[in-house]
Amino acid sequence: MTETRPKHYFGFHYRILRFLGLGWWHHPEEGNTSNFPGWYLYYSIATQLVWVAGFVGLETIDPFVGEKEMDRFMFSLSFVITHNLTLIKLYIFFFKNADIQEIVHTLEIGIYDYYQNDDKNQKTVRVSKIITAAFIFFGWVTIGNGNVYGTIQDLKWKSLVATLNDSDVRPVRTLPQPIYIPWDYQKDASYIPTFVLETVGLLWTGHIVMTIDTFIASVILHMGSQFEILHEAITTAYDRTMASLREGVNADPNNIREGESSKLSEDENNERIVKSFVPKEDIDAALKNTFRNCFRQHQVLINCVEKFSRTYSYGFMTQLLSSMAAICVVMVQVSQDASSFKSVRLITSVAFFVAMILQLGMQCLTGNELTLQAERISDAIMQSKWERIPPSQRRLLLIMMMRAQRPLRLTAAGFTHMDNACFLAIMKAAYSYYAVLSQKQQ
Repeated sequence: MTETRPKHYFGFHYRILRFLGLGWWHHPEEGNTSNFPGWYLYYSIATQLVWVAGFVGLETIDPFVGEKEMDRFMFSLSFVITHNLTLIKLYIFFFKNADIQEIVHTLEIGIYDYYQNDDKNQKTVRVSKIITAAFIFFGWVTIGNGNVYGTIQDLKWKSLVATLNDSDVRPVRTLPQPIYIPWDYQKDASYIPTFVLETVGLLWTGHIVMTIDTFIASVILHMGSQFEILHEAITTAYDRTMASLREGVNADPNNIREGESSKLSEDENNERIVKSFVPKEDIDAALKNTFRNCFRQHQVLINCVEKFSRTYSYGFMTQLLSSMAAICVVMVQVSQDASSFKSVRLITSVAFFVAMILQLGMQCLTGNELTLQAERISDAIMQSKWERIPPSQRRLLLIMMMRAQRPLRLTAAGFTHMDNACFLAIMKAAYSYYAVLSQKQQ
């Protein structure tokens, strides 16, 4: 246990959410849940209208306007699926933010009324930052390489146009990413601002997706970590109680046999001394208080997970649908780029493919870990030296064990559970759809 208590578990996410106009999220200790105060509300409305409604709207129109090459159509469709289904997540963040803030408050503040391990909490914060950084890195690579590829294509277009006569038909000048533009952008005066507009739009919408998904994964990761800490609290409950009672005992050295203490472990020695000098009623009362706190901590965590599952249930369903479709489409794009040796486009497609895998995997894998840690509570009870506590106090342990044996899972709108099996099922389904699409293209 360290003296430094970690704070602001989701500080990085909160800063990005504020900038993106998704709410002025407050840290739990601030005691403020008003996410759209004053002028920030108008800033949020403006950014969502421009970058979400406007940009995503134009992005959605593109695949269905005019004739498109298959690779352009597939790549455009993957962005459309990802960004459009994210609108459901935005609804949850806008209208369920009070529930999400209450869950975060429980994980950062409320749970500290009970046993905690600050080292494990700090480790969990570091792991969540690594997950966030990895996802954002591949997102940046996707957008950055897309712009590099677009720039190279535009340079080729300029070199080709320079060789044409005034009577020759000029080829169409394209943008780095497929998006419908309702104005003429063929000349430099309009092409450069359009290029910048598209880049900012992709970065904006991309960061919305990445921030929401990594934030949700981090919340799940912290809930799983809290069950791991509860496991430690239960297994050490008896010894911690004896060590606490031992601190208040002034044992007479004459009443302790020589050499006897050295043969015992510290926990056994504490227990022997406490039972020798502390009344049985006081020992029973201390044990009752310790195990009751473990029981309450278990209930708090169960309520937190169930509340989170209800709040973000449709967000998980959105994640599964978008990931299955996007992964399938990107697999087709990767195979096409690999077969034609389009090196820059291949890097973009592979980076986007890895980002889609991370997007799905980090929520399924952390959800699976949460379920496993919750189930391990029954093992902790068996290791808690329950046979040494009074029979009248074992009822709480029995209730905890029975509840722990009922799986605690995150669900996607009740259709499936967010776990490793779900991740594998989505990957298999995506590959099946990819096989069908690739055969039709041959």
